[in-house]
Amino acid sequence: MQVNGQTEGLKKSYIKDLEQIYDIKVPKGHLFTTEMITVIAGITCLTNREIAVYIDRKGNVQDIRIGDSKTVALPRVDQRRKKTGLCGVRCVHTHPGGNSALSDLDISTLKQLRLDMMIAVGVKNGQITGVSAAIPDESLKGAELFGPFKSTQKELHELMELVLKREKSGIEILLWDDSAEKALLIGLETPGTPIIGGVSEAEISMRELEELARTAGAYVVDKIIQKRAARDAACLVGKGKLEEISHIVQTKEIDILIFDEELSGSQIRNIETATQTKVVDRTGLILDIFAARAKSKEGKIQVELAQLNYILQRLTGYGASLSRLGGGIGTRGPGETKLETDRRHIRRRIDYLKNQLNEIKDQRQTIRREREKNKVPLVSLVGYTNSGKSTLLNVLCAADVFAENKLFATLDTTTRKLELEDNFTVLLSDTVGFIRKLPHHLVEAFKATLEEVVLSDLILIVADISDPFSYDHIRVVDEILNDLGAAGKPSIVVCNK
Repeated sequence: MQVNGQTEGLKKSYIKDLEQIYDIKVPKGHLFTTEMITVIAGITCLTNREIAVYIDRKGNVQDIRIGDSKTVALPRVDQRRKKTGLCGVRCVHTHPGGNSALSDLDISTLKQLRLDMMIAVGVKNGQITGVSAAIPDESLKGAELFGPFKSTQKELHELMELVLKREKSGIEILLWDDSAEKALLIGLETPGTPIIGGVSEAEISMRELEELARTAGAYVVDKIIQKRAARDAACLVGKGKLEEISHIVQTKEIDILIFDEELSGSQIRNIETATQTKVVDRTGLILDIFAARAKSKEGKIQVELAQLNYILQRLTGYGASLSRLGGGIGTRGPGETKLETDRRHIRRRIDYLKNQLNEIKDQRQTIRREREKNKVPLVSLVGYTNSGKSTLLNVLCAADVFAENKLFATLDTTTRKLELEDNFTVLLSDTVGFIRKLPHHLVEAFKATLEEVVLSDLILIVADISDPFSYDHIRVVDEILNDLGAAGKPSIVVCNK
């Protein structure tokens, strides 16, 4: 058994004294022993660091953790017998500076980790100034606070019996029953970031990320944009900002961190290790939305191909997420069935999917040759996601293509006849929407579909003119069309909404 957490710089004698706490057995009806509190309070005074001890209901010490002067990172415990019950472990921790009151972070940690009890011991000048405790309340939403007490008071020892009584009565502690994952959005603004309409492009991108997160089914709790000279190679954001993120994760009970940048596998792993929270980047989020929306065989093949290429480059960074079989953002589509395969298997699957797409491409060429033979012009609707392309197709062609006020409602290309004057007929084709920072893997996978745009006779660029950044959206669409090789095509900008 070892002491965990921020042990760097501690004297070996302190660590040895803390390790001996593992041998202490807490008597039934007591929350801790005098010997235990004396040791952790004494070392807290000497080091100005918080120390936490996990104790199970049998009185055995399960874990000992060291933090800094403000907090100590507490891991999840696997003692609970059922998903909705308390975990069967209480936490006793010190507060340097003498304040024994429980903080908001202490209360949120109590609920998030489903602890039996959270106990704070104030320590100053070698003396214990008081002890406070909290247990989950009967409403199952908050906590009941007790204290501060002197550590010898009888009331403190009776709290454990109250916890056990509630467990035996059949009350289940269900702390968050909403199916939506609670998300914290994180962005980065570096020098030279363009200003569009008086707003930083980083802020515009974060607004889009919020819409993407909601489309994926997340509940956005908070957003952070760090202004930084350059990206950090290890964690994208700086060390101080990462500590701030970890604090928010615990205080606001965050389930997932969503970054507005593309992260490497090692960055994902480093951030997950530091915050003990699932991490998804912008590319992974968009791919997840596509996986949820893909309906046709072609769409599913294209999305799976994009996801596998994305995963292949980050395989070494998926240490924690390889076991994510419980669902949630970042685990849909092939993520649930392919993440546990090795590189060789993934590459074989990629080759198979590419062959499937080549067959679809051959079928499209046959249809295209027939169209060219009949001299029927092709007009493609392109534009930013949720600009109203599908709705416009429905109105012009009296069609019933699925249209919804959500990002990426359309993934599959749909083509309908449009009768113009003098019995002149054209084919109007609806395409997948564009967005800034569109993942490269997605563009590559959807090239068979987007080829229709490149070979069309006219491009209608649909813009949501009610959006204050509509002109910037047109610029983004122009850039993507240029990347596809369709920049020279005749085009008309259609102001919609």
